[in-house]
Amino acid sequence: MSLHADLASLQSTLDQSLERLAEAVRTVQGTELDEFVGDLYEIERHLRAASRRLGRTLGELE
Repeated sequence: MSLHADLASLQSTLDQSLERLAEAVRTVQGTELDEFVGDLYEIERHLRAASRRLGRTLGELE
C-alpha cells in the first residue's frame, strides 16, 4: 500500500471513531455516567484536531 492509501485509511478510521464517540456521548448524557460527558467531548476535540491535520497532510501529498 502507498503512504497516501495508508493515511486515507487512517482518516476513515478517525471519522468512524468520531461517529462512535458521538454515540457514546448521547448514550451517557442524562444518566449516572453523565459526569464523563466532559471527558468525552475533550477526546472528541483532540480527535477532530488530528483528523483536520491528517486531512491537510493528505491534501499536500496529492
